[in-house]
Amino acid sequence: MIGSGPAGLTVAGQLSRQGFNVTIFEAQQEAGGVLLYGIPGYRLPNSVVREEIKKIEALGVEFRLGHAVGVGDVTIDSIFADGYDAIFIGTGTAIPKSVETPGINLHGVHQSIALLHQVTAYNDGRVTKRHVPLRAGERVAIMGCGNVAMDAARTAIRFETDVTVVFRGRKEDMTAIEKEYNEAVHEGVKFMWETEIQEFVGDERNKLKELRLKSPEGECVMPFNRVFLAIGSRPANRIVSTTDGIDVDAKGYVITHTRPYGMTTRRGVFAGGDVVHRPQTVVQAVKAAKEVAEGIAQYVDAVKLLDHVSLLEQKS
Repeated sequence: MIGSGPAGLTVAGQLSRQGFNVTIFEAQQEAGGVLLYGIPGYRLPNSVVREEIKKIEALGVEFRLGHAVGVGDVTIDSIFADGYDAIFIGTGTAIPKSVETPGINLHGVHQSIALLHQVTAYNDGRVTKRHVPLRAGERVAIMGCGNVAMDAARTAIRFETDVTVVFRGRKEDMTAIEKEYNEAVHEGVKFMWETEIQEFVGDERNKLKELRLKSPEGECVMPFNRVFLAIGSRPANRIVSTTDGIDVDAKGYVITHTRPYGMTTRRGVFAGGDVVHRPQTVVQAVKAAKEVAEGIAQYVDAVKLLDHVSLLEQKS
């Protein structure tokens, strides 16, 4: 398994229960993926994630932490060379998207996923509060209106900031779960619909001071201390770029087959979760991962059977 997010943990657990020996290669120093680093603690406490990982370990799954596949000597080819029968890629969409809006490089313009990572580290006691890019009383804008935007907005509210979600679409166009939106409103998050950020405006120190906005009512300028981008993410290419035979679509998502379910265009390499299906909920990722686990089991069993038949033929 490559990646220890919801898809990777699900596949590992399913296969381990069926008697397969499973190893998870995780780039971070702690397992959990988006469950640990991307979902705020008020929604999913880290203690719950760590307990689930302990259960996976108890099944016999081995975790190799700090092993980024596609970096250095650890590649798909080297893993196969070590004797593994199949490989599952569950690396999600690790690269946040950005924009070319003027002023994007000003101090004070951040990625929402980076905020969530830093807050997780702060809550775990690994960094101090000054490492979290939020200060009480600041005016904060969230650009986007998906689930990550809701997480960033509700996280910022908890640091005593004034938070506004700026979204170019209408309320009915948002991709966030309705429940998350309602809770954000209840907690004091404000929303500006059908509004685009035309420019991030900085001061003489190259620090964000305001936003130039455009809505159906016209253009205006509003003061903001920080903006967090939450406009989507895409898969990293470090794995597919360091191996042959794994095809991706025009946006970098891994192409898979339905038989065996989840296998990529390279034999024995499977993929699932966001890296295939585009960003989805944890529940959707887990459901799809269970199907991929079945596909991997069928593939490995078939290969072992063919190897056995070939050996019998050689003996005869």
